[in-house]
Amino acid sequence: MRVMFAVSDYLPHYFPMVPLGWALQAAGHEVRVVCGAAQQQYVEGAGLSPVPVLEDVDMLMWARLGLHQAVRAGTAPAELDLPLVHPETGAELGHPDEFDVDGFVRSIRGPEAGKAGRRINAMVDFAREWRPDLVLHDLLHLDGVVPARVLGVPAICHLTGPIGTEETGWGLDFVPRHYSREFERHGVTATGRALIDRVIDICPADLAPPTRAERLPLRYVPYNGSGGMEPWMARPAARPRVVVMWSNTLPHLYGDRSFAVPTILEALAGLDVEVVLTTNAAGIAKAGPLPSGVTVVEHCPLHLLMPTADLLVHSGGAGGLLTATAHGVPQLVVAFGAEYRANGDRIEAAGGGRLLSGPHTGVEELRRSVRDLLEDPSHRGGAGKLREQNLDRPSPADFTETLERIAAEGAAR
Repeated sequence: MRVMFAVSDYLPHYFPMVPLGWALQAAGHEVRVVCGAAQQQYVEGAGLSPVPVLEDVDMLMWARLGLHQAVRAGTAPAELDLPLVHPETGAELGHPDEFDVDGFVRSIRGPEAGKAGRRINAMVDFAREWRPDLVLHDLLHLDGVVPARVLGVPAICHLTGPIGTEETGWGLDFVPRHYSREFERHGVTATGRALIDRVIDICPADLAPPTRAERLPLRYVPYNGSGGMEPWMARPAARPRVVVMWSNTLPHLYGDRSFAVPTILEALAGLDVEVVLTTNAAGIAKAGPLPSGVTVVEHCPLHLLMPTADLLVHSGGAGGLLTATAHGVPQLVVAFGAEYRANGDRIEAAGGGRLLSGPHTGVEELRRSVRDLLEDPSHRGGAGKLREQNLDRPSPADFTETLERIAAEGAAR
């Protein structure tokens, strides 16, 4: 069987697909990942085969543009306290008039539409040459449905975490709304949710994302990028080990004030815990002088740290949330923005941790929350329940049989 992965230009949305790619290859199937040129190194680093025929898309620019328009129009919920940021640079703006958003949209509309059409045609051209039996795509990349429809093979949407295809909350609807005319030229007249027949759901049952599509349960196997493990990571700590991981994306979306690491470390400095901080080089530099006793590991894959962790403090991204869940580790989500807040709200409701508002939380509340999460055994019990729910789902190796069946049924139609 040949399986084509069609992925967006946003790592957190397709990294969860990597273990399934490994399982398919181990079962003797062929996997090719159609992507933008900028994603080639990450696909190769994951041990999969990229086909970098797509022009790159600046996903963060599009996200910032949407946020800018929402803040400017006053449609964003006030409790999110979103800053007004420059769509091109991400710098925080003092006044809406500092950026001509209408002129910017007019300037990019034509070029971006042309790029979208060329990306679709590149996928279709490759699919016609390679003849996949099945197409898997992430939620941000519905364009991947087009080559599947052209060839008459099934397309399946691989979800990223608790955010689903039927969201009603502000800022949570990730189903793309921008369509190229190439959809209709290739005979695809449906749009939006109508393009999603099946979803691969990698969440434990208590975190199930809302969807009306056929749900295909799959165990979440953590993949947070490549990286080496130091021996001490395997040894339990003498004191409770608290891992602090902060999103590399967040400051690009919400400005510098969304970098809460200094406040978190100050809160942890008052507790009898071992602290491990992992972020990228820019984040480490931005954190400034660190309290004594903080171990820094630059850009370490989170799944290497979770087996001996007692608590994860993070910004609420789905990758961190599900990695902690897979290991039964309670978590404290310090959230900025709608998606991160929703993820934290759902992990709290499921008993696996606690949500705090990033813009409105200070040192003392952080310290109290960490202490409670470490001392109250109910949190470890709730996280353990989610871990068991994850283990109850088919592994990627077992799930390949489901994909084989769907591909065979599609071919028989």
